Order: sequence, then C-alpha cells, then structure tokens
Amino acid sequence: MSAPIHLLNPNDSALAEESLTRLLFEEASARAHFVRLGSTLSAITSRHAELAPCLLSLLGEMSAATTLLSGALKFEGSVLLQLHGDGPVRLVVTECSDSLGLRGTLTLDSTQTSPDPQSTLTQLVNAHGQGRLSLVLDTKAPGQRPYQGIVAFEGEALAGAIESYMSQSEQLPTRLWLASDGQVAGGLLLQQMPQVGGTARGASDPARREDAWNRLCLLADTVAPSELMHTPPGLLLHQLFWEESARVLDTRHPRFECPCSRARVGRMLAGLGQDEVESILQERGEVETRCDFCNTLYRFDAIDCARLFTEGDSSLLDSASQPGSTTTH
Repeated sequence: MSAPIHLLNPNDSALAEESLTRLLFEEASARAHFVRLGSTLSAITSRHAELAPCLLSLLGEMSAATTLLSGALKFEGSVLLQLHGDGPVRLVVTECSDSLGLRGTLTLDSTQTSPDPQSTLTQLVNAHGQGRLSLVLDTKAPGQRPYQGIVAFEGEALAGAIESYMSQSEQLPTRLWLASDGQVAGGLLLQQMPQVGGTARGASDPARREDAWNRLCLLADTVAPSELMHTPPGLLLHQLFWEESARVLDTRHPRFECPCSRARVGRMLAGLGQDEVESILQERGEVETRCDFCNTLYRFDAIDCARLFTEGDSSLLDSASQPGSTTTH
C-alpha cells in the first residue's frame, strides 16, 4: 500500500482509468472508494453480447458496485453481489476478490418474453415486488462459512437498493453513485467509519463530523453519470473534494478473472453424487457443463466420471485435459 498523500493534483498519474481508488476524509471520519471499469467490463460483457443494452448497463453497475465493496475487505476472499429478479431478469451475479479479480453474469427467465430495451430496473428485476438483493462475503479462511445477507429489493435504482442494504446490515451511513453504458462503468461510494469506544474515528466533535459528512454527500450528489464514466478519475475526484483534505490511501487495478477450473467442476459433479452423474451419462452419453461467467465448456465422459468417484484418485482433477475430455473456451 502506498503512503497516504493529499489529493490535490488533478493530473495524478497514479489514478489510472482502470482503477479502484480509496480515499480518507478525517474530518468527516469517512472513506470513499472510486472505481472506473473499461477493459475489465468489456471482458465481462463481451461474453454476453446477445444481451440488450439495458441489461449490459445493469451488469456494468453491478460490477462497479461489487468492486467498490471489495475495497473494504480485510480478509482473503471475495464479495458476491446477487440480484434475484422476478421479471425478465432471473439472476445477476458479480464477484470481486480481495485482489480485484472481477467476473459477472446475467441470466434471463426463459419463460418470459425478452425485455423491452427501454425497461426500467424495476420492470427488469422487481416487476411483481419479489426481487431480492443479497451480498455474500466468502472468506478463504479454513473452517469459516460464507456470510450472506438478503433483503427485499427497494427503490428504482441499484445504488439506492445497495444503500438500503448497507445501512441495515452494517448500520453505517452509506451513499453510492453508479453509472454504466454497458461498455464503461463508474462508481463512487461514501461511508462513515464506525465509532470506536463511543468516539468516532478521526473526529472528536460529533457535530463537526456530521457537518463534514453532509457536505461530502452534497458534493458527491453533484456528480453526473457521464462524469462517473468518462472524466479522468484524478480530475473528477479533485473537482468534487478539493476542499475536503482528502487523502489517497491507495490505487489498485481491477481485472477480469474467473477462477473456474476442471478441478472445481469435477468437485461439483462429485458433490451431485454418483447416482445423479450416472443418470446424466445414461441420458446423454457424457456430462457437459459450461461456466456462466467465462463460457468455458467442460466435458466428462464415462471414464472421467468413474474416476471422480475413485477414492484418492485426483489425477483427473489436476489435469487440464484427459483423453475423451475437452475444455473449450
């Protein structure tokens, strides 16, 4: 992590286009995360080229939001943001690791007609009031199970729904601004830091702290979607917060990354049970599965599947390919 510096230079070359920047506002006892996704988002949306622009934009906003939330991770693992829809969109999932490896996918409900390109977010995911938003914190620590929180989808915008979730789950004032056109995504998150021993971090005067927080929110409310997506990050952050003595904690770079592998798919099949796998083999002659995130295709023939259930035989899982088995991108 780089040493903290004052955010006074709008041409700071460290604040790259494809980046996640974390800021600290001591007077408000608050932090900010700003993200800009370009090529990383393109790597995700290019695998869903058949989707309408409104759906690609939703996938972009979800990707930006998940990257912003991952900036607060204090453990080795990942953040998964899931939108469970009751309209044309059945499920949107985005995941970002602590090292900023990002992936995402969107699934439509095959029983419903294709969404109108002008559909609102409510029409896409909450048409009947049954939409749900969930956040999963998945740690790699041995013996620790993922934490999952689920709330009803509220509001007309994704940012508002996430704000509501964060305020309920963490009980910390949180504001979020998101924008995406399906090719580029930008996002800004403001959050007050928790009190320690009854005293707010970085501010001894509660009234002064609250005034500073309200001022930050008013400044951030002036940002336009086009600015989130296209104004150089250093310039935009300087324009918004140049009077707030913001410090840059660090700047890191997201990238597309899908951790799927033949080994993981093999373990998933083994988890289904031998009877289920053999039933699929009898019906289709092989077991075929495709990763929803990166479109990689995995095939397991009868010999492969038999070896999945051979105690202690991990050679198939450790190999990228075996006779009779293919992995296709």
